[in-house]
Amino acid sequence: MNNSLQFQRDTAEDISPSFFQNSQRLGNISVAEKPTDQVGEPMNDLDRRVESKRRKVGGGGGFTCCVPHCFSNNKRDRHLKFYEFPSGGSKEKQLLRKKWLHCISRKDFKPTSAHRVCSLHFPEGKKTYLNNIPSITPKTESRKPVKERATFKARNRVFEAKSGNSDENVDPKKNTEDIEQYANHNHAKIEDESNTCNFHVDLEAQIKLLKEENTKLKAERDAEKKINVTLHKMLGVAKENNFSVESIKNDPKLCRFYIGLPDYATFYALFKSFDSVVHNLIYYGSTTNAEKISSSDYVKHGPKRSLTPEQEFFLVLVRLRLGLLEEDLAHRAGITQSTMSKICITWIDFLHSRLRLFPIWPTRQCIDKTMPLCFKEMYPKTRVIIDCTEFFMEKASSVRSQSVTYSSYKHYNTAKALIGITPAGAVSFASDLYAGRTSDRQATNDCGILDLLEEGDSIMADKGFNIKEDLPKGVDLNIPPFLRGKEYLDLQEEQETRKIASVRIHVEHAISRIKTFRILNMVFPITMAAELNKILVICAYLTNFLPPLIVDKD
Repeated sequence: MNNSLQFQRDTAEDISPSFFQNSQRLGNISVAEKPTDQVGEPMNDLDRRVESKRRKVGGGGGFTCCVPHCFSNNKRDRHLKFYEFPSGGSKEKQLLRKKWLHCISRKDFKPTSAHRVCSLHFPEGKKTYLNNIPSITPKTESRKPVKERATFKARNRVFEAKSGNSDENVDPKKNTEDIEQYANHNHAKIEDESNTCNFHVDLEAQIKLLKEENTKLKAERDAEKKINVTLHKMLGVAKENNFSVESIKNDPKLCRFYIGLPDYATFYALFKSFDSVVHNLIYYGSTTNAEKISSSDYVKHGPKRSLTPEQEFFLVLVRLRLGLLEEDLAHRAGITQSTMSKICITWIDFLHSRLRLFPIWPTRQCIDKTMPLCFKEMYPKTRVIIDCTEFFMEKASSVRSQSVTYSSYKHYNTAKALIGITPAGAVSFASDLYAGRTSDRQATNDCGILDLLEEGDSIMADKGFNIKEDLPKGVDLNIPPFLRGKEYLDLQEEQETRKIASVRIHVEHAISRIKTFRILNMVFPITMAAELNKILVICAYLTNFLPPLIVDKD
């Protein structure tokens, strides 16, 4: 027994309580968290003894996490990763190193290249570019001293240990004091039990009050739910009365008037054809990359859009159809004018690029299948009917620009485009814009429509399109005959002119349909010259969603 007491005293002298608080269990031996000094300072006697015990057990080796109360080791915990402290001369590295030391919270700690932090202390269980700070660290808590139990048996055990369990050494006076303390303890225990009973009574009263308060809160919650339902209904009514696509979707006449499409079903089908790209549109701005205006990989940052993509599409069509000013549309939609301007520019760019992908030039078989009787009887080989139309522009400051855009036909500065339709009346070709002074023949040769014609086709045009010599081989031209120095046309030429005019008039109707989009009837400012070409293409393609222009009567 003396040897056992001697071993306990030696152990108590050699190993302090802090040693057990900072140690980890390897087998049946307690070893220090860091048996060796990695900073390079000489180890004390306690460290040497711990190191020798660790080596005898056969553990050790590798890196151990330097965060307090963490005992992860890279050889034992192979599923974890261990990261070095940030090092380097840059300010970013130094600031990151300070943040690491602040999170670890070790007093007078100077990490070296041998120190590591395991991945358990990083968010998501690993160090990433965004989560590069070990923010998950345990708080350092000082242990509170444990009070001894003030019971008679505990005190009696202490007394017997001190007295060596001998009845001869018992002091009667001291034994009497212990009995008095035991009696006082029982009295205090009885008082505690009485207080406990009173405490339970108080708890029951508090529970009753809380139940009553809970009932009141439930009643208030139910009343608020009813109010919310009423407000949602009122909001739905307000949205229907507000200027939006919801307010016109049930009226085809309003759809035709506001957006130039026959009904809401057509509008929605066109919108759905754009797929999810419309949710990633990049609002046009001073720093916008035009190539990424509708990138599917782009993720929008910043505040949430105030309008849905469907509502934005609706407002842009209203702008094209009615020619309303951006300030007017912004007021109707409850947004700023700058936001409305960005929406219009962005959607016009997107619609132009997307609608240009639609194949509107039909095949020969499609032309024959849909050809009206009036063409079948007189001009069955007709592939396209063409004509030019002009749009007003502001006068440029440059004299040269004024000269090339001045139209002797309109007596104004204009831009000219060539429009082609099928015999059934659908728009099959819309060229880019040319200066108003450009001749019809020049525009036809330059726009690329002649490359689409095939051998055996026939093209119909007005007198101004004297392009017979420019046509591909095997392609015919149907235009009204010229006087060629005569005073008047003969009977056959007059009949031919009337026949051509009776079917060529449909291209005029198609152009009139395009110009029902009233934005094309305004005098375009120079600042919108770049947008005019895109707007014309969009309006021309949208007319193909309307009912057929030519319908055969039964």
